[in-house]
Amino acid sequence: MLVMKLWYGIEQAVKALLIGLVTVMVAVSLAQVFWRYVFNDPLTWSEELARYLFVWIAYLSAWLTWRHRAHIALDAVTYLRSPVLERVSARLVEVLVLGFCAYTFYANFRLLGLTVDQPSAVLEIPMVWVYAAYNVMTFMICGDILVNWLMGALAVRSGRVQALSRPA
Repeated sequence: MLVMKLWYGIEQAVKALLIGLVTVMVAVSLAQVFWRYVFNDPLTWSEELARYLFVWIAYLSAWLTWRHRAHIALDAVTYLRSPVLERVSARLVEVLVLGFCAYTFYANFRLLGLTVDQPSAVLEIPMVWVYAAYNVMTFMICGDILVNWLMGALAVRSGRVQALSRPA
């Protein structure tokens, strides 16, 4: 389906972005060490940039971990070997996560509004770009849940009641 291909394409783009962000963060951190110990003249901006890159890496990785359902979880229900109970508990978790993410996505807009004109200490970039990482993560988690629900509903409507598989 087009929706799943699009969502898979977004996942691949986020993976590529994560690779780039980690690469830049490591390079900046190594440059900081090099300048500090070789030239005895530490870079003033590198620690702040590495920190902000790490924030984005953490939130984008949290979405990717959610997408693959790889977060730490209680798996007591799976030991009961009840497919119905597993489906019900999975939907309940999704409803709770969707509600939490949707609420905090909305609530975080107030913070974003406050930080539009607030520059960072050294780089002097608007802090809204740092804090927006959280909203991107919550938006992506909500999107993932809704896309999976849509694909499940389409599968039931078309007569395919089997579990949907994600592209590897």
